[in-house]
Amino acid sequence: MAITVVAAVVAATGYGAWQFIEENEYLLDERCQVTVGETEHRLTPAQTYSAAQLAAGAADRDMPVQAATDALAVSLQETQLENHADPEATSAAEDEASAEDSEASESGADESGADEAAEAPAPILFASGGAQWDAVDASNPTPRTADEFYQELSNSSRGEGASELEWSPELELDEAAQALSRPHNPTFYPQHGELARAFARPLTGVQPLGMTCQLSQIDVPGPDGEGLGEELQATLPNLLGEEAITVEGSGANGTVNVSVAEVGPEAGVYDPVNGDSAERGDPLWLVAQWAVAAAETYGVQSVHAGTHEWQRDTGRWERVDEVSDEAVEIGFSRD
Repeated sequence: MAITVVAAVVAATGYGAWQFIEENEYLLDERCQVTVGETEHRLTPAQTYSAAQLAAGAADRDMPVQAATDALAVSLQETQLENHADPEATSAAEDEASAEDSEASESGADESGADEAAEAPAPILFASGGAQWDAVDASNPTPRTADEFYQELSNSSRGEGASELEWSPELELDEAAQALSRPHNPTFYPQHGELARAFARPLTGVQPLGMTCQLSQIDVPGPDGEGLGEELQATLPNLLGEEAITVEGSGANGTVNVSVAEVGPEAGVYDPVNGDSAERGDPLWLVAQWAVAAAETYGVQSVHAGTHEWQRDTGRWERVDEVSDEAVEIGFSRD
């Protein structure tokens, strides 16, 4: 009898402790994942946010999906897909923008100056320095931001790059590193190819429903629909028209609707299949999975695209009755 009572007390205590831990998410492993076959590939939410920015950059320039794959692999090798921009510079830009906006409001002056001041430094997702593995070109600087990286890739594909080797989608990662004069030994980059490819395809919209994120509900950033809309417009200025993004309401009651109805059939990344045919990335899923990747930054609680919806509480894409084929609906309410 005594043993039974003790066992029951221990079991109840253990169950109560587990419930407490589960409710407070102490054991939650925050992550984003893509499953390819039987392999689950993972990145942290911060890495995934950077990956989404790079993938969107390739899509906005109508590049091959391999360009996004190479960008992710190069960044994984050089910065682990982490933003190396000076946080003090970013903070200073935000403070300056706030001061400019306050002065403009008080004086009734044109706020264009405040808009310019609000521009924070571009994320630094690549290493600096020259091609250290090549003593001849070691002094040549290499691109550090997404814009610089894709400009160099575009130049190289036209034979105008710093290297004699031209970039093309058919190159292996070590060859691509040489073509782009990356600063690390070219043989280091291929180790990141599988992970980069796994995330590049869903984040460019080539693979719908390919990525999801498990995120905590503890210390969720304040909902920022305006900020999300502004960044998305700045990230995809060519793919999305000026009127594509609308923000309704504010705070937890706000929503962001992103229309892809006007996106042309030849826009976005493409994946060559046979001859002149190519598989195009779906802009609906590009935007949807970008929003999931940005959920940790902007306090997103739900993303609805097509016949599926992602909820922060479950961390899964689940089928819903309502269909949204021409717009992505991003919500900030937990209800």
